[in-house]
Amino acid sequence: MACNLGILAFFKYYNFFADSMNGLGGALGLSEQLLPALKLVLPIGISFYTFQSMSYVIDVYRRTSEAHPHLLEFAGYVTLFPHQISGPLVRHNTIVPQLEASETYFFHSENFWKGCYFFVFGLAKKMLIADRLAAVVDPLVHSLGSISNTEAWLAMLGYTMQLYFDFSGYSDMAVGLGLMMNIQFPQNFNSPYKSRSITEFWQRWHITLSSWLRDYLYISLGGNRRGALLTYRNLLITMVLGGLWHGANWTYVVWGFLHGGVLAVERYFKDRNWKVIPRFLQGPLTFAVVCLGWVFFRAPTMHDAGVWLSKVFFVNSELTWDLIHIPIKHKDRFFALLLIGLFAAFCTKNTWERNYKPGFWRALLLAVLFVICLSYMGEESPFLYFQF
Repeated sequence: MACNLGILAFFKYYNFFADSMNGLGGALGLSEQLLPALKLVLPIGISFYTFQSMSYVIDVYRRTSEAHPHLLEFAGYVTLFPHQISGPLVRHNTIVPQLEASETYFFHSENFWKGCYFFVFGLAKKMLIADRLAAVVDPLVHSLGSISNTEAWLAMLGYTMQLYFDFSGYSDMAVGLGLMMNIQFPQNFNSPYKSRSITEFWQRWHITLSSWLRDYLYISLGGNRRGALLTYRNLLITMVLGGLWHGANWTYVVWGFLHGGVLAVERYFKDRNWKVIPRFLQGPLTFAVVCLGWVFFRAPTMHDAGVWLSKVFFVNSELTWDLIHIPIKHKDRFFALLLIGLFAAFCTKNTWERNYKPGFWRALLLAVLFVICLSYMGEESPFLYFQF
């Protein structure tokens, strides 16, 4: 555990810690830096394969899983490329047995067809929705000081949909690539914006990370076994550390604290069987909290998040309603995709709920959709979760 966490802490959090300490030293009047800043290159996928390696060590230690005797298959589990950059965060006891099974290494037409279906639809989510929304959202976020109140709202809603289709699109592509190789990855998204509480949201959003934090952090802290106050504390600690896992920035800490605080409040009301919010308001209020949380998730600094939220809540000094920061060539498409994204997120089945039986017209649809996606690949388009 010390080796795994030490490597992750050094590469991902050293400069964040050094900057925080040097800032504290400056506030105390110290002229010299307490810690030097290092030019570190973050190894690709370090957060994911570190967590996967840790889960194996903890499971073997707890005697909930036996040690795997085959090094090659275990190494394949740790470095399996489809999910390595952005998830899903898989467990060794679901992947290693598949890599050890001989039937995995024979072609399976049904799995391959289903894999194509997942891959192309995931690619379409990314290329046709997420990236097109990003063409408007990114310029707005880079101009937070001058955008209007209307643009602040559109940036918040646009990023909410961009992140979902970007990340769920990657997860679908990873599942599709795995299926092409007869590897079954777990579901990572289950229509999270349909949730009626933040508790339910974390049962639907980034499901594999949520279950990892629950099994290896929340339960290890004591879970809900030591009374109400310690349960609320454990929820806060788990979500704050989950936020910090996403990036070395105070904005992620605040984002995690926000979700942990709401989880604790929901647990408080649940323990007392209090139902204070009407059912028809539960979904909209949950979505509103999630949207506000994404402001901290996307804002480069805490100051930027404050400016953004001041315009969302109309507390900035001058109220403005113009849309001058949205390029004319993107404006109509942005509004259309925003409505399409909201409709798809709230009113349609997700990728896992659809029927994947092969057929000529389905194959033709996939082929056309794939070619359309390829036509948008002329520019760099990194996945948002690559940075984590």
